[in-house]
Amino acid sequence: MNRRKFLLGLAAVGAVSAIPLSTIWAKNKQWLVSACNDKQGNFFAAAFDLQGQLINKVALPARGHEVIALNSKPGHALVFARRPGNYVLEIDFNTGQVVNQTNVSPKQRFYGHGVLTDNDKILLTTENDYQQGKGLIVVRDRFTGQILEQYDSGGVGPHQLALMPSTSADNRQIVIANGGIQTHPEQARKKLNLATMQPNLAYMDINNGKIVDSFALKNKQLSIRHLAVSNKGKVIAGMQYQGTSTNEVPLAISHHGEQQLQLLQADTNTWRSMKQYTASVCINDAENTVAISCPKASLLTFWQLDSDKFISSHKLKDGAGLALVDNHFIASTGRGHVVAQGDVNSRYQNKASFANLRWDNHMTAITSS
Repeated sequence: MNRRKFLLGLAAVGAVSAIPLSTIWAKNKQWLVSACNDKQGNFFAAAFDLQGQLINKVALPARGHEVIALNSKPGHALVFARRPGNYVLEIDFNTGQVVNQTNVSPKQRFYGHGVLTDNDKILLTTENDYQQGKGLIVVRDRFTGQILEQYDSGGVGPHQLALMPSTSADNRQIVIANGGIQTHPEQARKKLNLATMQPNLAYMDINNGKIVDSFALKNKQLSIRHLAVSNKGKVIAGMQYQGTSTNEVPLAISHHGEQQLQLLQADTNTWRSMKQYTASVCINDAENTVAISCPKASLLTFWQLDSDKFISSHKLKDGAGLALVDNHFIASTGRGHVVAQGDVNSRYQNKASFANLRWDNHMTAITSS
């Protein structure tokens, strides 16, 4: 991070502004999309361009969580309900219309994340079978919503999943963050098994649903939640601690074929400053850098991808969503701000402010039409 840094000194929030994120992105054909809510408590998914102009915001039936791009359809994205959720929406941000909706099966709930395969034809989601108390990976036809297969996730409370790099159709795997926390929709966000939780990082062959391998930490109260995968297949995952609030615990791990999970390397003060909670994980392969957000600590942290070593941290009030555009990290906040990574010698702050929107924990870049 000695060549680049985040420029954070945010101004007071006014009306929806058109403050440029950076003039270097003036001709970029991407939009940023995130779930959000307004001050009145209404839930939306919104898209904006890299000059800070709002493209469209679309009402959601309940709070959203992850958004993923439909690369085969410019301007389109899938929006996932926050766990325990009951919808996945395809939204055309060119028109501001919901064009398709996938509903959850009876006795199950979506758990906030998914991935697309086969040129966006197949959707895989993390779900909770709350009657049997087990996690699921559900494979659907994206167009019809029909369930094609349903596999045990290898744990309880699967949250984020990601595709592993592969050059063979016969060897396709996903990695799953099984957070270990059991919930029931009648008790919504209540955590029902903190004394017995067993989080793990699992790898699944998506051709047959077999759990190829699974890895756990000694501290069972470190819930593995969000993750990202490098181009070479290294997994970085962030955790949320479910134990005593005064405990000082590591909050991020890596895995790249080792026999056990590796803790990212930082001193006690760094872990303490993250306040036992991480949100988004984003990897910049070109810069050998990982960004992990910590909204409860109002902190963005940066790490070396190859060595797992801590680089630096920057204060950002309620910062959570992370995306990568042109090898620059972009972060959003629950205060309606967006900040961009700029050159150290830049004379201008790279930011945009949206007066009545509060961005949720995840953000993604999609191709505009």
